Amino acid sequence: MSMRYLTQGHFALLVLVSIATGACSQEQGDAAKTGPAIAGTTAKYDWYMQGTTPAGQTTITKNGDGKITNESFVHWNNREWTVNSELQLDEQGRIASQKITGISPFKSVIDEYYNYENGVASWGTPGESGSATTAEPAFYLANEGITFAATGAMVKAAVKNIDSVIDLFPSGRARVEKVREIVVDTPDGEQVVALYALHGIGFTPNYLWFDENLDVVAFDGGGYLGMIPEGWDVSVLNEMSTVQSAADGDYITRLAGDLATRPDGPVIFENVDVVDVVAGRLLEDQNVLVEGGRIKAVSAAAIETSAAMRIDGSGKSLMPGLWDMHAHFSLSDGVLNIAGGITNVRNIGGVHEKTIELTAKHDSGEVIGPNTFRAGFMDKAGPFASGWAAGSLQDALDRVDFYAEHGYIQIKLYSSIEPDWVAPIAERAHSYGMRVSGHIPAFMSAEQAVRAGYNEIQHINMVFLNFLAGDREDTRQQIRFTLYGDEAGNLDLESEEVQSFFALLKENSVSVDPTAAIFDTSLRHLSGTPDPTFAAVIEHLPPNISRSMYNVEMNKRGEEDAWLRSAENQAAMLKALHDYGIQLVPGSDNIAAFTVHREIELYAEAGIPVADVLRIATLDSARITGVADRKGSIEIDKDSDLILIDGNPFDDISAIRRAVLVMKGDTLYRPDDLYRSVGVKPFLPSVEF
Repeated sequence: MSMRYLTQGHFALLVLVSIATGACSQEQGDAAKTGPAIAGTTAKYDWYMQGTTPAGQTTITKNGDGKITNESFVHWNNREWTVNSELQLDEQGRIASQKITGISPFKSVIDEYYNYENGVASWGTPGESGSATTAEPAFYLANEGITFAATGAMVKAAVKNIDSVIDLFPSGRARVEKVREIVVDTPDGEQVVALYALHGIGFTPNYLWFDENLDVVAFDGGGYLGMIPEGWDVSVLNEMSTVQSAADGDYITRLAGDLATRPDGPVIFENVDVVDVVAGRLLEDQNVLVEGGRIKAVSAAAIETSAAMRIDGSGKSLMPGLWDMHAHFSLSDGVLNIAGGITNVRNIGGVHEKTIELTAKHDSGEVIGPNTFRAGFMDKAGPFASGWAAGSLQDALDRVDFYAEHGYIQIKLYSSIEPDWVAPIAERAHSYGMRVSGHIPAFMSAEQAVRAGYNEIQHINMVFLNFLAGDREDTRQQIRFTLYGDEAGNLDLESEEVQSFFALLKENSVSVDPTAAIFDTSLRHLSGTPDPTFAAVIEHLPPNISRSMYNVEMNKRGEEDAWLRSAENQAAMLKALHDYGIQLVPGSDNIAAFTVHREIELYAEAGIPVADVLRIATLDSARITGVADRKGSIEIDKDSDLILIDGNPFDDISAIRRAVLVMKGDTLYRPDDLYRSVGVKPFLPSVEF
């Protein structure tokens, strides 16, 4: 679960882009036809999850006087997103005003406005507002996604400019680029559609499909959620998704060519302090030899090797690359991960075809990204299903076989899984040597899940819900968040019930993937203040991303004090789990790299010793994924997944944020160059080599 930056195929794209108005099924009087929306028409779209499951509708009405209204309802994974927009264009096709209302996926109020009048532009959301005076109005980029008008007008205006660039309110510039054109089958015959990349809105380009009139045809959110005109066969959406993925891959591949350096021979890090996560200490003034993607020597004495690239590590620390154990990655995540020193990622569930494609691209070095390890996602078909869903227990068991055949190391179960299915699924997975983890299914307690074969629990709220909800509540619904916020602060961690549960986890070697940072956001974030997960980096992020971080996604229903107490008890729970000897693993489930950094800081702030935190984020994670023999620590013959950081993480855990060089295997990366490539202001200069 993430907040505003909803993962799974990076559905964040919907949040960051106000999609255009456009071509779709229309109604004019009693007649209906397909084609570009015109004055006095109503246009309709259908949404799908993973190219199969219906997930909502959008209706757009053009009134003929520049006024365009939008009504959208999108639902997935028990999130329901209602967005209503009223847009007024001026005679030049620019936005004169826009009003957006609705309810967010986590039940907070959407109330956004924009106006341009007499040379003054003004805008506001519940969390922030601003204004600007200008004779040449820019195009307003709405904070709220799926409002379906501004971007269409923006694209049409941008392509009239020589460089296809246009200024944005509140800030920034967007560039529009046509990248692909294909022919698709529609109810009215073949139609030419074009894929456009929108640069400057997110970390990497966002994509939309347009017809020849530059009216939107479709949206693909990384294969997870997508939209096509009503009446079109969903196979067309899947076809577009494949083409879009290839285009995105080409873009990221070009980045890899410019930003990755493969030395011709050995590399020596000289006079560097080495973070020894095995012994939990800092080895000062060391020299580390790397060759062929492996660590060949760690020595206090100088290393004499001819023709080696030498990197001065004076005043810096060399540590193993960090792990993200809860990612739903996309191509664009790879750059952020490497820039932030995340060299290994466990993808905890995504679209199989996209996951396999991305893993291959990362492993080959074709695109910039971490080493990847795959967990297969599974739910039960029904109204609350998310991702791949089984219609029967046999379907679920067959899917376990499928994941095993394709090299997955783990099965992740979701909230709609039948409690009675857990034990046979776990037995089948364990027969392949695969781990079983996930949400705790509705009407099942965490204790019951562990006894049925769980090896790991995803999300810290699921640990608390063992006591707050047990097997009594339907935790497929929002109660898994609201009950946690309302009551987690009242749970006595010293109680016999809690201590007995800890003993069960310890006895069965069950690990916990807390994703504490995203819950810290939901529990502590107040409107108008920066999201606490990203407060340390918010000034470095692209403005159209950082702006949304002042708005609260989770509706606390006036219980802010109770939720703050729950945040305090969440920290206490992290410490208590660790003290009892229960393995924690750090995961993001949100924006790549920056969320993991905050996750690691939260462990230290909870009172877990820094040496233990560093081991959790490196060697322990490697052990959980079964590769501790070759990853996770700086030892001879292990893979050279390394980060050179400015500072001593034992003295300041936040030093993990300050990577000045990253090495993944046989390839070196400068974090400042990587950050610039995705619109992030660098935090400090990288070292020269």
